[in-house]
Amino acid sequence: MKLSKLFRWRKKQPAKTKTVPKPTPASSARKTASTKPASAQQSLQIIKPINVKLNIGHYRLEPFTEGGVCVVMKGIPKEPGKPKLAVKLVREQWLNHAAVRRQFSNESQIVKELHHPYLPKYLSRGLIDGKAYYAYEFIEGVPLINLSQEKDRFPPELIKDIATNIVTQLLEQLVHVQERLKPVAHGDISSENILIDSKQRIYLVDFGCSHFVKQAHKDSYQWLAKPSFISPEQAKGEIWDHRSDLYQAGILFYELVKNRRWNEGKSKREKVLFAASKERPHEDFLSDIVGRDISSIIAKLLDPNPATRHQNAKEALMDLNAIG
Repeated sequence: MKLSKLFRWRKKQPAKTKTVPKPTPASSARKTASTKPASAQQSLQIIKPINVKLNIGHYRLEPFTEGGVCVVMKGIPKEPGKPKLAVKLVREQWLNHAAVRRQFSNESQIVKELHHPYLPKYLSRGLIDGKAYYAYEFIEGVPLINLSQEKDRFPPELIKDIATNIVTQLLEQLVHVQERLKPVAHGDISSENILIDSKQRIYLVDFGCSHFVKQAHKDSYQWLAKPSFISPEQAKGEIWDHRSDLYQAGILFYELVKNRRWNEGKSKREKVLFAASKERPHEDFLSDIVGRDISSIIAKLLDPNPATRHQNAKEALMDLNAIG
């Protein structure tokens, strides 16, 4: 079953009524502030659409998704020929937080310099009603978390079939960000931060925890992945780099083929402790699903020691491609 057929099939299914959850602190806020203002519990349900004039045209901004520090609005063009936008804004309560402002500026600069067809295509940045924003071309796709969690709407067997292709594409994108003149560590790869379209193309988004590796300072390492995807070195409070991205790619593959969480912690604290203490899986831990060769590659990606993990995305990609 092709994913394009799945998307058509999915549209025919009645969508479940979902309550919009209260936002939790973004991974970045966990380290940059000890407490989160109560107003950060603001839900997308009460963020109203607004009409704005950006330096690339007139847009209507509608609530789309959110975190504890930022919200993302969908920009609908009011002029023909203009692209749809994903507009990321800093929440009002974080506007005067120095670390947030610095990281948001860093994030927008990283996205501006990506230049890859399957990474966010930067378009604009500035202020909207005093709130810092940057915008990139809106990506038509769904988060991978939808595929792995909504078993009744996305057949698990199909997801297993395309898992290797998904991670191969992810590694290709990581090769790009790692081999640039100014290499980047993403730091927050997860099934929520990867979109997939009806042609089975994936897009790595949300560079909110990213940093330029060569320009990193101690604050850079405090912007961490989601607890379920945190790498051992991030969990231990150690300096982390692009090899954390590889560990997170291994988690992604595991969750796609097993249809369950890699990190077994129930609370944030338990997830951090789990990540910090997890041992390297046996080479054949996924052999019954994907065969021993691929299983051994994923086991290496999930090595808790960065020094014995794959050292870069190109190395991991070469191993996968060698299997054919």
